[in-house]
Amino acid sequence: MRRGWFIPIFAVTLVAAACSSESEGSAPSVPATQAPGVQSTETVEAPSSSSTDPAGPDNGEQPENGASPRLNRQELTDTFAELVLGDELVTTFMTPQEINCLAEEAFAVFTDQRLGELRLNAASFAEAYRQPGLFVFGDWFDISDREAFDLENLALGCVDWRNFVVQVLVTEGEPIDRAECIASQISVDGLRAVVRDAMVVDTGEGFGEAQDEVASALTSCYLNASPATVS
Repeated sequence: MRRGWFIPIFAVTLVAAACSSESEGSAPSVPATQAPGVQSTETVEAPSSSSTDPAGPDNGEQPENGASPRLNRQELTDTFAELVLGDELVTTFMTPQEINCLAEEAFAVFTDQRLGELRLNAASFAEAYRQPGLFVFGDWFDISDREAFDLENLALGCVDWRNFVVQVLVTEGEPIDRAECIASQISVDGLRAVVRDAMVVDTGEGFGEAQDEVASALTSCYLNASPATVS
């Protein structure tokens, strides 16, 4: 999640609509908007452990900043919550409950030893957060594929990402009805791509690999809207 991270795609949609008049009336009906279920991620095979993955359960080793493991982890959680809850941009897209869930769960992905290896502590996290990357762990810390996968899973469990997409689109000027229509048509894989772009790797494409899916849904929802609701 970055300031100005969503690239408007409405102009592209209008061009597509103008070039495809026969699409009108043929777009699929819009399913009801629903929050993503955590269980939907269970069928996704986790990446195999790499040489950078944690070797095992917490072993009590001191992180490299010299703080005790328990203190370092608590400071990370507190820093995460403080920074995000104080960020008006993020609180536009997420509820305090969702933010607190992320803060409490995010660092459970890493063992104490791994936090030390990554030099991931309150100070380094705060520095990363205040840069354009914000949530994007992978842009600042050399996390493994398995850690990235686990971060995506916990985020899917903490946040209603369909509502997140709705709030982003509304902020960018989309009417609420069309924003909800677009979000309802994004697949579970598309939601995972949104999470990945927000928390793991910044693609610079707004919704990451889901950008094309969002653009397609926007076109469908625009063409199916009544004249009174099209703006």
